[in-house]
Amino acid sequence: MRSVLGRVLLLLPVFPVFPAFSQTDPRLVEVIRHAQEGQGDSARIKVQRLLAATSSTDTLYPQIIYTQAMVASDAAEMRRQLQRVAVEYSSSSWADDALLRLVQLDYASSNLDGAARNLERIRLDYPGSSLLPQAAYWAARTYFDQKRPEIACRWIADGLAASRGNIEVQNQLGYLNQRCSQLAGAGAPRPTEAPTADTAGMDSQTILVPAPPDTGRGTPPSVAAAPAPPTPPAPHPRAEPPRADSTPPAVAGARYRIQITAVRSVSTARSLAAKLKSRGFDVVTVQEGGLYKIRVGGYATKSEAAAAVPEVKAKLGGSPFVVAES
Repeated sequence: MRSVLGRVLLLLPVFPVFPAFSQTDPRLVEVIRHAQEGQGDSARIKVQRLLAATSSTDTLYPQIIYTQAMVASDAAEMRRQLQRVAVEYSSSSWADDALLRLVQLDYASSNLDGAARNLERIRLDYPGSSLLPQAAYWAARTYFDQKRPEIACRWIADGLAASRGNIEVQNQLGYLNQRCSQLAGAGAPRPTEAPTADTAGMDSQTILVPAPPDTGRGTPPSVAAAPAPPTPPAPHPRAEPPRADSTPPAVAGARYRIQITAVRSVSTARSLAAKLKSRGFDVVTVQEGGLYKIRVGGYATKSEAAAAVPEVKAKLGGSPFVVAES
């Protein structure tokens, strides 16, 4: 029986390879380089030593685990490390990347149900992710194979809308969209909206300002075996968060806060809020229309809030922005 890793290698020439979401720490770049040069054992030793020397609360930690997955010696180990990032560090900026990698692994092993579950996690828990166009490609393949074309076409439509300016992804999705045009001509049923998450037990602070999509970030390549990982691209423009934690000061009658993320899952919202509180942030959860928004800090003026955004971004990553609350 052909191994999962073997099937992944066979699939690589068939499916598009997207630019890598690069490591930002030079030590991790070196790990990837060693693996690329065929020194897989050396790469795994280096990343394990770095993991052992780093606190699990350090903002670099999930990136190290993600890199450990990329140089893993087999598919099972790769999957285990990716799941750690997606579950234990769901608020990190590497969680959606880990989920998309898991989708690729599931598809390569013909686990279409598993791929579909992880795709829906990306869509519901990371609606602002810049990886949605790439996720849309894999969702289309997954749902077409499952004979669920209405869901595949919904993903394609969303992916085309989110990938403007990326010609490569537009072409891939446009090719798949031909099937949707044929289905529409045959009178196929229109796709329906996904149900919103259960709101029971959510905090009572319920003002919503829609989160803009997170743009300008690289995307993960198709899954590759550890002995021949993708060539590391130029360092990612995102700054690596510093090690010290502090929370923006809350003020009485605050009119402005900094929004960190927006999710559809109640459990994810609670988890993110708890993690931010444990790091000393003043956290407010805001809900409307099925989305739960996580905000920190409290400021009397917009200029004060804007001045604090770079520090928050450095600590948490992502694309935090200022919102006004009435």
